[in-house]
Amino acid sequence: MHLDIVPQIEYNTVRFRRKGVLRVRYLSTFEVAEKWGISPRRVGVLCCQNRIPGAQQAGSRWIIPEDAEKPADARIKSGKYIKAKNKERGT
Repeated sequence: MHLDIVPQIEYNTVRFRRKGVLRVRYLSTFEVAEKWGISPRRVGVLCCQNRIPGAQQAGSRWIIPEDAEKPADARIKSGKYIKAKNKERGT
């Protein structure tokens, strides 16, 4: 197994509020995956589905705000996959 060491990416943006300037720190998909206890691939899928607010693409990588919360798992957990019955085949 080959493991690449990915340096921490920190992008600072300025957002103006009434009381001053807010600096936002962004994390990589690898850092967020470790923080949330899921795979980096799953974090990327959540970003592609626009389920993580504030996630942005920086080149070919995703950057996620440090304060972003893990979205609820919307995958089917019961194991029952609902299929539409095809009347033509009689099933």
